[in-house]
Formats: sequence, structure tokens, C-alpha cells
Amino acid sequence: MPDGHPKNETIIKITGLVNAFDGHMVHAGLNLEIKRGEILGVVGGSGAGKSVLLRSIVGLRKPQAGLVEINGRDQSILEAAEIKKARREWGVLFQDGALFSSLTVAQNIKVPLREHFNMSDGLMDDLAISKLTMAGLPPEAACKFPSELSGGMRKRAALARALALDPKILFLDEPTAGLDPISASNFDGLVRDLCKTLGITVFLVTHDLDTLVRVCDRVAVIGDKKILITAPLEEVVQFDHPWVQQYFSGPRARAVGIKAGED
Repeated sequence: MPDGHPKNETIIKITGLVNAFDGHMVHAGLNLEIKRGEILGVVGGSGAGKSVLLRSIVGLRKPQAGLVEINGRDQSILEAAEIKKARREWGVLFQDGALFSSLTVAQNIKVPLREHFNMSDGLMDDLAISKLTMAGLPPEAACKFPSELSGGMRKRAALARALALDPKILFLDEPTAGLDPISASNFDGLVRDLCKTLGITVFLVTHDLDTLVRVCDRVAVIGDKKILITAPLEEVVQFDHPWVQQYFSGPRARAVGIKAGED
């Protein structure tokens, strides 16, 4: 690994997580471990709490109970300065990209740089172009507004912003949602290449079976308000649970070469 840490080391550990909204329980004692340098795909039915889990990990939602540890540190007891420093180590790509519509792509990428560092405009310009290139966009995209970009380009621009601080962890919420198959495949390849090249750990919420096949090292399934199983895809598809079997046995699953319920 580029940072010298062993790959099988746990970088994120969630223990006994409880999330509820107006008495409706979403997570009831959820446990999950993410290994350093892996791409973990998180799947589950509608309303299972995939995005809620992501938001709980990155500190955008305070759970009713449970422990979230990143690099062995309980995130709930960090002081404000420690939280800010910790958040430099991860980037987040929300489901719709969440780019600021009134800012150009370059200005969007500079937002986290301005928040965390005191840099010259020239240095930030250079870094913005570097991150654009890393995300597979041409330099001329820097001066465009989000409304001037295609769906695939907006996703890449959002990824460039997520990479602005050279994160060690990437949180991706449905990154290929709404993309055509070619754009989705290209985006998956980009994520895989970044993970391998930079040693980034990826927490990837998705419903895209192609993404699970193409890029994920392991898959975590949320169901019954907990993690049902976390394992390589070939093990997950054999898991004896109604939702798992239904999800991995349909025509779409067969089309991407997944065979559930077979030894």
C-alpha cells in the first residue's frame, strides 16, 4: 500500500449502530468493518438505510446509538479541530453530485481547498486542473458550470471535488445512477484505477449490479435493519435470504453473469 499500512487492516469499524426516524427503526445494532484499500459495495432494498449509513459514518447524521471508528478513533468524541482534520482524509460524492450550480467546475473543486488550507489562487487553479485530469475530464471543463455538462461529466466533476484533498477514503453514493451503460462502465473503471493507483479505500453505495461485478472487492448487504453478510460477491449471491436471492436471481443479474443459489 502507498501509505505503508497493511491492506487487511480495518480502517472503518461500525459497532451497534442505531438509526431511527420518528419511531421508525432503520438500523438496529448494525455492525460493519471496511478494510484499508478495498472497494466495498453496499446494497439493500429501498429504505434499507444505505445512504443513512454513509451519512452516519461521515458525521452528517448523529445516530441514536452505536460507535463509528475511523483509523481506530471514535468519531463521536473528537473535538471540533480534530473533526476538521479528520475530514481532510476523506472525500464524498453524493448521489446527485451536489455541485454548486452557481460555481464553475474549478470553483467547486476549490471549495474544500479554501475550507481547509490557505493557498494562493494560482496553486488552487493548478490543483483544480490536476484533479480534473485525475477524474478524466479535459482542462477546458474547469470554466464550465454544472448545467453545461452532461450527466457523466457532472459525476466526474463531483469526483474531482471529492479528490481535492487527496483523501484516503472515498464515499460514493450511487455514483452511476442516471448514467448510460457506457458512461457507467467508464466511471467504474475510473474508480477501480484510482483505488489501485492511490491506495484509496472506497465505500460505495449502489444498486448497479454491473458495478458490483466490475469493481467491488466485497459486498455488504443491508437487510432486516442490519448487515446480513459482508463477503466477496460470489459468496454473497449464495446467501440464504429472500431479498438476496431475489436481487441476485433476476434477469438483470443473469445478464451480467451472476448466478445465485448455485454451488
